[in-house]
Amino acid sequence: MFLKHKNLNLNIGKLRFQTRNLSCSKPLPLIMKKILLLTIILFSSGAFACDCDPPKITEKYIESDFVANITIVKIYPNKENELGYKADIKINELYKGNVLKSIYIYGRSDNGFGTSCDIFIPVKTKLIAYARKNKDGNYGIGMCSGIMYLNYSQFFKKKTLKGKRELEKENRELEILNTLKSKNIQYVNKIRYQEKSNLYKDLENFKGVKLNKRFGLYEINFSNNFNIKSISTVSGFENEIDNKLISILSKTKWTSYESGKEIIIPHETKLLIGIYYYGNGNQSFLTQQYL
Repeated sequence: MFLKHKNLNLNIGKLRFQTRNLSCSKPLPLIMKKILLLTIILFSSGAFACDCDPPKITEKYIESDFVANITIVKIYPNKENELGYKADIKINELYKGNVLKSIYIYGRSDNGFGTSCDIFIPVKTKLIAYARKNKDGNYGIGMCSGIMYLNYSQFFKKKTLKGKRELEKENRELEILNTLKSKNIQYVNKIRYQEKSNLYKDLENFKGVKLNKRFGLYEINFSNNFNIKSISTVSGFENEIDNKLISILSKTKWTSYESGKEIIIPHETKLLIGIYYYGNGNQSFLTQQYL
């Protein structure tokens, strides 16, 4: 078995390795050979966890140029030196953007070794795709884009088998997508907002509240540099609760960071924020977290 790297050449029969400044040839016990081989494989295949936080549905929807319920109908091999592969799709329902015939998936079409962020999506897979348009005009999805499989369980790693919690989250997400489509929310905003106040503490005042709806969607309009201009209800809970939430949101403070530095936005922007309802009875609560 051989693993190739720019500065590494490994032969397991008689351990031999080379680097820019070192050359060594020395027999090792079989167990040591196996351990070292495993270590090399892990490092070479990018076997460490992909480092990305799961985006909230409002974030991934607004930051995406194309959102749809799709089925993968054909995949093409990776072209040389390309980190993604092309896939033809069938659109089952379009929520945002233009009709597409194909997208790009960041990963390997042969499901082989790649980076820890690579994904392989086989033909006939149904999913909600949140795709971004790149500088070449192609629409791509990947590990960190927030895709949701519809006929595959990410938890059980099996087709069709899903737990109660997965199904509840899936149904809620589809309901939110249908709401955003019906409200014609089509704009794209790739600014990553970060709240600086204590919204979570204010939402603690709603512990034990009884509601019939699982989410509320609100739009914050900023004049410039994250100064709140107005707040509107996209799809609320009920008038009394919505008025209280808008009052709370109007006092929040926001910012954004790029490459670790706080940035200034000199123009008007919009933030779509979701407030979610969980539990029942005295155990119910509202939160900005998409659980």
